[in-house]
Amino acid sequence: MFESRDPARKAWLEWSRDHTYRRVAIPGVGPVETWIDLTDVQGSLVSFRTSFVFGCDGAMLTSDSTLRFRSRGELTGSLAAAGLTVEEIRDAPDRPGREFVYIARRAPAHTTGQHARVSATAKH
Repeated sequence: MFESRDPARKAWLEWSRDHTYRRVAIPGVGPVETWIDLTDVQGSLVSFRTSFVFGCDGAMLTSDSTLRFRSRGELTGSLAAAGLTVEEIRDAPDRPGREFVYIARRAPAHTTGQHARVSATAKH
């Protein structure tokens, strides 16, 4: 089971300081401000910078990241190529319309010989 963001939703369009700014108080650290800024979009690759500013000393840390947004078809194909069968694709209950939740299992062995080899290996 795993989740993946829905690329059709284009969540990265909301990745700006105006939409993502938060200030939280962390015990033993003090207030921390954080936000995300979109830095680049190249096809299915979306890059962004997460910034943190620590109120106790004004120090700022940034983290640059890139995510690949893959379609349902791409993910289902990759799972099949890895020998997994998709049993169900659900909506994320805490982020409806934003993510897919995949439930997949190993595909059953097609011949008795393959099953016997796996069983024998599992016993050792």
